[in-house]
Amino acid sequence: MTEQPLVSILIPAYNREKIIAETLNSLIAQSFKNWECILVDDGSTDNTLHIVEEYVKKDERFKCFKRPDNRKPGGCGARNYAFEKSQGQYIKWLDSDDLLEPFLLEKEVETFQQFPDVDFVYCDHTAFSKDNDKAAETIINIPENSSGIDLLNISSVDRKYLIPGTYSHKREIIPYSGLWNEEIRINQDGEFLFRLLAANPKVKRIPYFGFRYRLEGTDKITSNYNDLNKASLKLKSWELIDAQIKLRRSEDLKPYITNTKNFLYKYHLHLRQYSIILDFRHFFKDQIKNEERKRIKFQLLKTYFKTFFS
Repeated sequence: MTEQPLVSILIPAYNREKIIAETLNSLIAQSFKNWECILVDDGSTDNTLHIVEEYVKKDERFKCFKRPDNRKPGGCGARNYAFEKSQGQYIKWLDSDDLLEPFLLEKEVETFQQFPDVDFVYCDHTAFSKDNDKAAETIINIPENSSGIDLLNISSVDRKYLIPGTYSHKREIIPYSGLWNEEIRINQDGEFLFRLLAANPKVKRIPYFGFRYRLEGTDKITSNYNDLNKASLKLKSWELIDAQIKLRRSEDLKPYITNTKNFLYKYHLHLRQYSIILDFRHFFKDQIKNEERKRIKFQLLKTYFKTFFS
């Protein structure tokens, strides 16, 4: 009998005492059993660590660590440390409040084994909240034999992006992509996913709603991007992605960043955040240059002079 490959599930956790058991129970319920869960506590001040340690006592597949001082506080540092502690052939990044459906790991491993040249697999996913068990469904269709860059470009058209937990990848991608950027505070998952897919692995979709994403609520640590400070941090992450694309000199990635810039430009215009657009005018250079609406031109110019003379 062929030995099953090991899947490493890597989880950062911070103050999740009310919901982390639900996440860990979704791992225990998996039909595929050869996994390890490396959980790194990011300095929780509630009962999270105690709850996880109880799982460690009952099931040796769970391993729990505290984020060391040489790692920056935040999910990225915890994730990177979890990767260092992992042994799996396949890697799955999972947030501490989201859930896996019972057959997801089995289907992912089967796909890797059936298609040995595939390095990255992902599934369909649903969102849920306290008030709605199935708030939304997300499917990103791709043609057969698609690459990571194909997936980036396709997802940028409809603004459908993969969330950690929806995908798994072979361990050997990491030397080409690098680990999580511990300096980024917002859109860390988007910047990391960009580097994973820009390494251009062969990718395959699993047509299975295998992942459940918990929407914003009292138990969810998320960012309100309408806040100007957080919007600025988000755009800085996209500037970093843009710079990486320019360094790669890859024409294949231009649709991805162009579609993203167009969306973000319209998004901030909709919120009347003209100052943000001007703060990032080098990033939005083409969008501002091609703007034909006089009303928008006037508002941008008015904001510019107001800022310049203030």
